[in-house]
Amino acid sequence: MTVLFVLLVLLIVPLLAGVSYFGLAVFKIALLFVLILLIYSIIEIIYLRSRLRIGQLEYQAETNRGDLAEFKLSISLQTLFLPAEISVTAWYGLTDRSLEAEQHLVRHSLVPGNKEEIIVSMEARHTGWLQLDEVIISLRGILGILQTKYRYSSDQENMQTLVLPLASFDATPAVNALRESKDGLVERKRVEDRSEEIDTLREYSPGDDIRRIHWQVSARLQSMMIKQYEEALEMRTAVLVDENTADAEYKSAPEWNKALSRRDLLLESTAGILHEFLNRELYVRLETGAGSTGGVFSRKIESLQSYRRQLALLPVNSTPEIGTLIVHELNQISADRYLLLTTRLSYQTVTTILKLKEQVRYVSLFFFIEDPPGHEMEEAFDRMRRAGVDVFVYIFASSGVLRERKKK
Repeated sequence: MTVLFVLLVLLIVPLLAGVSYFGLAVFKIALLFVLILLIYSIIEIIYLRSRLRIGQLEYQAETNRGDLAEFKLSISLQTLFLPAEISVTAWYGLTDRSLEAEQHLVRHSLVPGNKEEIIVSMEARHTGWLQLDEVIISLRGILGILQTKYRYSSDQENMQTLVLPLASFDATPAVNALRESKDGLVERKRVEDRSEEIDTLREYSPGDDIRRIHWQVSARLQSMMIKQYEEALEMRTAVLVDENTADAEYKSAPEWNKALSRRDLLLESTAGILHEFLNRELYVRLETGAGSTGGVFSRKIESLQSYRRQLALLPVNSTPEIGTLIVHELNQISADRYLLLTTRLSYQTVTTILKLKEQVRYVSLFFFIEDPPGHEMEEAFDRMRRAGVDVFVYIFASSGVLRERKKK
């Protein structure tokens, strides 16, 4: 129902009064005209509604942070000759604390037989789920007297796109994480499994090095026997992540937006580290406490998408503390190098990190903070460095980038 329809209905009363009291033909003609318009508009909107075809809402399953996510809706009118007008109103930000509620309005004229594609574009600002909250389609006839509406909401249909963190080598943490593995196979070998002990003996085959012939055994067996050494395993790296965002401290939309931007930088630093290790075919695994891929090492670059998806699916404040993740690792050490990324650090966590360092050779801490560390935190850094832990501190700059704090 429109304002014009209400006015026409209200106009019937004075026209009836004019016909009754004055009996003038002009009132009769006007009344007849209004009634014809109302009847026509009712028949028209019923007919248009029966001939309107609305396709399924199409959306991207995944997109990268910073890109535009598109939601598409196909609409066509299957009438013989009657055109129509539609307006599509899309709402977003109704359930997102980092955004003010906004609407996207599109108007189109529907020509019989033609298909119109309505596209709503939204910027993927933060890692996680990007949701289109509501879509309202209004259909009007050629005179615009009556209209009918179709409503789609996120409660009824899935209107979400998963926003993945970027995985580029621009992040300084990725550079620091690779500094111990850049020398190639020597650094990639598992430290405790470096061995020159003979694993087995086998007969000589073309291409074998003559220096590997075991002469004493060959003489006894009267056959050329080759010393087969056990294979050196490659060093395995575990990346442990704590994305704590402390959402209770941020009340307004701008504050929450900044908090999520800082969270994005941590997740993208993690993705950058994973990208560089996989790109160099180094064994790596991601541990967030979710347990979906815990304990599974990979060296294939194809696994990067799965790791990025795992990071994107993390709800805000869903990861346990780094200390808790380390306690689970201490029960069964499965990696040779541990990279720890976190936004919070306690005395107990520092103690747990030192226990981990006693059992593995390489431990690196990547600490992301908003303000420069205090005196007690500096002492904790020095304590870990004296134990052999590599400590890297990153401060979130106001420009939205990470700034590495050089150690004193």
